[in-house]
Amino acid sequence: MRTYELTTTALLTAVLYIVYTMGSFVMYVELFNFMLVVYGLYFKRKQAWTATVLFTLLLIITRGLAPWTLMYLLLFPQYVLIYAWIKKKTSSEIVFAIVGGMLAFCCGTIIDLPYILIANLGYEALLARLLLGFQVSLGNLLCTFLAVLFLLKPLGKALARIAPHTVDR
Repeated sequence: MRTYELTTTALLTAVLYIVYTMGSFVMYVELFNFMLVVYGLYFKRKQAWTATVLFTLLLIITRGLAPWTLMYLLLFPQYVLIYAWIKKKTSSEIVFAIVGGMLAFCCGTIIDLPYILIANLGYEALLARLLLGFQVSLGNLLCTFLAVLFLLKPLGKALARIAPHTVDR
């Protein structure tokens, strides 16, 4: 990696960490999944993926090694790759919003998988846990969907002006 790319990757990692931390203070309103959409759509695949992996490693260092931080390491870089792949197939903001919203909705449940498997929950307990988790997931879906519809294009234009050599769109 060149120095410019390395610096940009470090800044992208820092921005993800800041957005994640700010989002953890307000329940149901978080723009972290939206930022993953932005990274997947507007930055080079390798750079966006690397920044996301570095973010999860930074999170493991600062918050500790736990099943949920390991799930972040497995999940979030794959989300960026999914968005980068979709970018090649379409340029529709509606598609980006729907896919981003659905992946944001699934995020919490996927991160909970280790706990669900370790707890060996019965049918009723599993259903209760999933239904209680859906209230947060619906908030994430709505936030990500609306953010993609209303903030994606203006943020993309701003990124193209700020870092024209990095933006891949």
